[in-house]
Amino acid sequence: MGHREAVWLKYKNIQSNFCLSSHLLSCILNLFDTFELLYKVLSFRALSMKPKTEPSFIGDWWPERLSFSFFMLLLSLLSALPVLGQSLQEAQTLAHNGERIKAREMCKTILSKDFDADVAVLLARTYAWDGSYDSSRVVIQEVLKRYPTHYDALDAISDVEFWNENYKLAVGYCDTYLEKEPVNEYFLLKKAKILSAAGEYHQAGKALTTLLKSHPHNADAIRKLASIREDERGNRIRLAYTYDFFEKKSGKDPWHLMALSYTKKLPVGSVIGRINWAERFGKKGFQYETDLYPHLGENDYAYLNFGLSNASIFPGFRMGGEWYHSFPKAFEGSLGVRSLFFSGSTTWMYTATVGKYIGNYWISLRPFVIPGSTGTSVSGSIQVRKYFSDPEDYLGLKLGYGVSPDDRSRGDGSSSYYQLKSQSARVEYDHLFRRLWVATIGFSVANEQYPNGQGYMMNYSLDLGISRVF
Repeated sequence: MGHREAVWLKYKNIQSNFCLSSHLLSCILNLFDTFELLYKVLSFRALSMKPKTEPSFIGDWWPERLSFSFFMLLLSLLSALPVLGQSLQEAQTLAHNGERIKAREMCKTILSKDFDADVAVLLARTYAWDGSYDSSRVVIQEVLKRYPTHYDALDAISDVEFWNENYKLAVGYCDTYLEKEPVNEYFLLKKAKILSAAGEYHQAGKALTTLLKSHPHNADAIRKLASIREDERGNRIRLAYTYDFFEKKSGKDPWHLMALSYTKKLPVGSVIGRINWAERFGKKGFQYETDLYPHLGENDYAYLNFGLSNASIFPGFRMGGEWYHSFPKAFEGSLGVRSLFFSGSTTWMYTATVGKYIGNYWISLRPFVIPGSTGTSVSGSIQVRKYFSDPEDYLGLKLGYGVSPDDRSRGDGSSSYYQLKSQSARVEYDHLFRRLWVATIGFSVANEQYPNGQGYMMNYSLDLGISRVF
């Protein structure tokens, strides 16, 4: 069974208990009626008993009346058994276990006694899950004739049309419910996903913006809007600059890093080309990198990185890879590796992440394990972001320990640099304006170990960036 069937059935199991209770109550009332009839017949016979010498009309017919009463009792019990044995909850269980044919037959049996919208919707969904979309439509339309804004029926029919790539019809059914409840969280998000699949990114973004105004803590909407931003504007040019300065006793001159990148959104994922220029230790040089973010499925994507440089302040070659997976309840995790090739040495770093959306907050933890000739070192960071009205409008805080290979502004061209100890804190703010520009400003402070391991020095960094999306 697919994820969408399981989620829907779990939700409907709660409602089915009420249907079963009503069927049981109906059966009990039928039994009471039968016993009442039997009691009256027997009572009438007791009051009408006469000596055998006196003829009695009642005495001539009461055995037949009593037999008829038992017949009615038996008939009531037999009619109650199908209802007691066949309920919406049982049909849902069968469907959940993949026995959809049996579930359909049970739904039909229940519907033959009385129309039940929830049972009809389940029947329609079993047809849809087996690809019988026309049969599913017929059943759902019958529900909508009786209840035009039935929540589950509109949900089901919009799924059917979406799976058939009839996006306009699917959106129309979402709008039908949204006319009744304009800021319904579920149908606004569903409408946005359908519009995104249809390539109508602008309209999808509008639906999500409406949703986030009334439900700003919806993590799925925040993530979907970020994805739609990439799809809607498949190109991005970014220019960033980082200025590092040190306390005087270190004797270090300021460091400079500039990066110019271009991002292109493709059907298989995003591709980024980047040129880095740095000035450190009185030396200057360029580094050329490519990042790839291929989609691996609905909940998976990868990160691949390759870089080259002939400057001594950068690794001669770098590469990295990571697999990301989105888990239920707004969790995300990853496993990856980085490799930096220097003149005469190579550094391998193993990493992972665990992240979660909590309302409009994103919290993530990333460790790095770095084996070396002098032992294994560990670095890592914890990051918190608070999103505002847009995924590219947020305030972030990052606390770190050790040196990260993903920080291009750090490094002295040797593998031993990544074994140094440090503690750092960084704040940053990204803001989207005019829907085309993203401005970034950040500031960080670090207490960093000297390369010779003798003492620590303070390091301060200022980051500025501007991006143009189109």
